[in-house]
Amino acid sequence: MLNYQKLMAHNPTEYGQMTNSFGQLITFVEHPIHGDEYPVICVCHALELASASTFYELDDMMADHKEYEPNFVDGKFFIGEFGE
Repeated sequence: MLNYQKLMAHNPTEYGQMTNSFGQLITFVEHPIHGDEYPVICVCHALELASASTFYELDDMMADHKEYEPNFVDGKFFIGEFGE
């Protein structure tokens, strides 16, 4: 997990957004220092949580099959059914 407040203080560039199966609005942002050399960061503003994914592009995380859908459960980050 990343420090949500510190990340937002750097005003990271947004790549896109999606609403996952839990109804969470997930915002995809670029790392404010390492840019596209760092995995896409998933942010849930409503929960004030942020975590780096293992992906460098959005395609798989936003796919209709939802196998790699990002979500936050009990303060933990998951890609699909698997915790990061």
